[in-house]
Amino acid sequence: MNALSNRDAFDRITEDDAFQATELLLACIFNDNSLLIECGLEPDDFAEGVHQIAFREALALHEGGQHVNAVSLKPFMPKLVSSKRFGDVTPAQYLSNLMILGADPMVRRNIAGAIEVIKSVSLGRQLAREAQIAGEIAAEGHTLLTLADEIEHMEQRLKELKARFRETTSIASPGSSYLSMFEASAKRDGVLGVPIALPEIAKVLSEPVFEAGNLYGLLSSSGEGKSSLTMQLIYHAVSHGHPVLFLSYDQSAAQCVRQMIAQVHEISVRQQREPSRLMTDYERDKCVLFATEINSKPFDIIRCQREGVDKLVAYARRFIKKRANGKTPFIVIDHIGKVKPRDPKLSADRISGEVTVELKALADETQASVLILNQRNSFGTRRDNPRPIAADLYGGEGAKADYDAILYLYRAEKYKAERVATAATGSDWKKINSVFVGDLEGVAEVGSVKCRFGDPTLHEHLKFEAEYTRYVSQKPKRTQEEMF
Repeated sequence: MNALSNRDAFDRITEDDAFQATELLLACIFNDNSLLIECGLEPDDFAEGVHQIAFREALALHEGGQHVNAVSLKPFMPKLVSSKRFGDVTPAQYLSNLMILGADPMVRRNIAGAIEVIKSVSLGRQLAREAQIAGEIAAEGHTLLTLADEIEHMEQRLKELKARFRETTSIASPGSSYLSMFEASAKRDGVLGVPIALPEIAKVLSEPVFEAGNLYGLLSSSGEGKSSLTMQLIYHAVSHGHPVLFLSYDQSAAQCVRQMIAQVHEISVRQQREPSRLMTDYERDKCVLFATEINSKPFDIIRCQREGVDKLVAYARRFIKKRANGKTPFIVIDHIGKVKPRDPKLSADRISGEVTVELKALADETQASVLILNQRNSFGTRRDNPRPIAADLYGGEGAKADYDAILYLYRAEKYKAERVATAATGSDWKKINSVFVGDLEGVAEVGSVKCRFGDPTLHEHLKFEAEYTRYVSQKPKRTQEEMF
């Protein structure tokens, strides 16, 4: 009984917040009629009949070219209005009080927050309504197939509702949005996001972290070690307490943990495969302790097979809901070419666009950092100079549109060895010696093929330690301020 009472109290408080937020919105609309369209709300988003009427008639007046104010809206209002802010008042009093409220600049500064409250409560109300419908269908004895169809329709309706809300989340003025982010970053002593394992990567991306709400790409060809780098990025995030979900089409959970142990404790994969013969008791204890400890972290690995992007997004949403701890989630997908397309007949650029637009929306809605791996197309690896460029992305250069930044990993040593093995003429050797210069053994280059706020021509070098399948910074550790 107490639990129900507490839940009822919570619901009432939530609706009370929405009621007051609605009054604030109406007050601001009187001051600026353009908010009627910009807020992205509809009459059904309001719980109170009086507010549904006020918003519906205000929309009609605005669309008819008339100014919306207390005078023009009064004829449509009920004879008595009950307001927690103003008490029981006449329509004229209620609307006049709202106009006075909306004239206060301090009130207008809170408009973005008020709209978000209304949206959140409206979405919650819709969720409750849909859940009730699904419950009634189940109680009526429908088959699992019928129930599944209804749930699918429900998810589609909710997706459309969320999409409508997403389109209108930028009500606050650009300056106010920037100041809010600036203030929040200052309070956190930095940008909100997932820490980056290696300073060289942060440097070429011109970002101190994988920022919350952003979609990142990692471009590399098979055999250059992008899986190794991915494991380092993931473990660094996990070790700092961030929830991490790895959606892997290639590696199992056991393989991932084995590689992390090699990178962290310098116990090679070969040793781990034959622990009784190649490992000491101390090393075996380290492996057991590592595996035990990582089970306690907010870290999940899902081995994927034929999932499309909708299923991946569903996995990510469930994970974030289950593992949320106040730190930016990190969602990693390996890799985009393995994601099952909605229509396999589509071209690679169309498939890539469908995947990245959904993942960018996921990052934005959940304020997660999302990283998706790209395996280079074969054309780029056959160039005389195979250093990665945007055209090497899955889907080509146009595929980079939805990414906030794209990192590339390039090991010239690999390409030189391939060309040396097949060189047949003096011309072949001339090309090899002009492109591959210096000592390339164990050296990897990182750079960017898309970088919103920095120099895209920057590149840095890392040392690859093959025995432990890890990349090592060649620079001394620096503070965030020194890096940027």
